[in-house]
Amino acid sequence: MDRINFDLEFVPLIIAGTKKTTIRKGIKSYPVGRIVELTADSKRFAMARVKKVVVKRVSELSEEDAKTDGFESREELLRTLKRIYGEINESEFVTIVHFEVISL
Repeated sequence: MDRINFDLEFVPLIIAGTKKTTIRKGIKSYPVGRIVELTADSKRFAMARVKKVVVKRVSELSEEDAKTDGFESREELLRTLKRIYGEINESEFVTIVHFEVISL
């Protein structure tokens, strides 16, 4: 079973339906339609279906991408990405995984 791991701070946003994507540094492969475990601290908190996967450069991330990912603004999203991944520059690729929670 594939899994996507999250920091604990994001679990309430996912459960509430506010966070519907995850943005990962680099080009990642998540097959559309695949059922995955959503985990935090190595513990499953939900199951989800991968709906869509989009690869963009950091410079192409929009306000809409930020809001779908549970953030108030693109700036807040970028601050969080830098906190999680360290330095991340505008020309680097990120993978946006759109998911739908199917069970808690």
